[in-house]
Amino acid sequence: MPAFQPTADQFRAFRDDPYDGPIAQVNLLKFRVKAEYQKDDPEYGNDEPGRDAYQRYADAFGVAAAEVGGACLLMGKAERYFIGNGDWDAVMVMHFPNRQAFIATLNHKDYQSMARHREAGLLCQELITTRVERAEGFTK
Repeated sequence: MPAFQPTADQFRAFRDDPYDGPIAQVNLLKFRVKAEYQKDDPEYGNDEPGRDAYQRYADAFGVAAAEVGGACLLMGKAERYFIGNGDWDAVMVMHFPNRQAFIATLNHKDYQSMARHREAGLLCQELITTRVERAEGFTK
């Protein structure tokens, strides 16, 4: 079921997992039709799609992730379902050398300022964390 944040149990299970190898995260994203910034945000009242607000978050998150060895492998607009069905607007795949690097990105000094763009633009998502078995250009 789509959500906006992990539950406390989901975060603890992720954090406490003993696997220390590379991970890739597959994000299925659904954007707000119109971004919803808070009244004290400079973008409040702008008439822009949620996708544009989320892209600001994705750009800043990518910079923070790179500081700990992470990278955005793919950000793409959903074209159509070839198998199955759903209602996602985009897919983003992130790669991290380990789960501690991802957690460090969430604890980045600028995370709160970048997260406001996520909150304004994202309606819901599903995030699947994977243990990398094969990723061209990355080592295990």
